[in-house]
Amino acid sequence: MNLNALPIASGVMPLHELHLGSLGGDGQTMEPAMRLALEANFGGFERWREDLVALAAAPGGGARWVLLVYLPREGRLKNLGAADDAAVPEGGVPLLALDRHAPAGAGLDRIDWAGVYARYQAAVHAASEPFGCGHADVSGALVLDVRRAGVFAQATQMMAGARWHDPAAVGQWAADLPRDQPVVVYCVYGHEVGRATALRLRAAGVDARYLHGGLDGWQVAGQALVTKGDAA
Repeated sequence: MNLNALPIASGVMPLHELHLGSLGGDGQTMEPAMRLALEANFGGFERWREDLVALAAAPGGGARWVLLVYLPREGRLKNLGAADDAAVPEGGVPLLALDRHAPAGAGLDRIDWAGVYARYQAAVHAASEPFGCGHADVSGALVLDVRRAGVFAQATQMMAGARWHDPAAVGQWAADLPRDQPVVVYCVYGHEVGRATALRLRAAGVDARYLHGGLDGWQVAGQALVTKGDAA
């Protein structure tokens, strides 16, 4: 695993501009994949919110902003305090910036999660691009179905030999995966669910890649699927 091979974000939006772009929503409505990301990294939306509020209330040491940042090298989201743009960790991509001196809840209740999700999606796609794989690369790999729990529950088919692992709990099962075998993860379309899971696994020392096109691309290409109960 070469974490230094991960692309470093460039042209990151200045924090004061990001702050303005973070507002304008209802603070609640978000894409399922964004809610999944908060669950995988913080244990859920409410826990993320509690963590951010606690960070804003803590002695700031000059920090003006509280941020939600995506850290590609760690494959995770993290809440951070920052005094200025230079305080963002190298390679980190700020997704959300709130003024820590604003009245409690004033910014949280106005977050535009559509904008946050768009920035998260772009950051994950940029960081994961070197780690995609094609259909021919599946042979010999441990194949993991990482579709969201609700999506998997409604599905009837999956790839032969695949095992379902809840992407929201990746921090719990990553340590159980082999380090001497390639791992291929797939979601529905090969977008940020599979990509983010692969990056999180790579940061944990797993030789993980995501499947280009996901399960949908696999099926469109005429590759075989099996009934869920017959996957093993």
